[in-house]
Amino acid sequence: MIRHSEQVISGMDAVLVLNFDKNGQRNYIGGATFLEIYDAFRLGKKIFFMNDLPEGMLKDELIGFSPIVIHADLSHIK
Repeated sequence: MIRHSEQVISGMDAVLVLNFDKNGQRNYIGGATFLEIYDAFRLGKKIFFMNDLPEGMLKDELIGFSPIVIHADLSHIK
């Protein structure tokens, strides 16, 4: 799955992270999604987040990927 995701991401201009609430955690991002975000960053792709970045131990890393938070407004994706 992870190798396949990298191949898919390499052919895209950007990724949109659908970080909705899950099990009481706001704007949840799981481990596999974090790795996909990293791949997008490494490949020089734009990274969009549907909602604010989640609070937690990886927030600084997520900020370092320079994502664009669109606040559920798809018109911000260009």
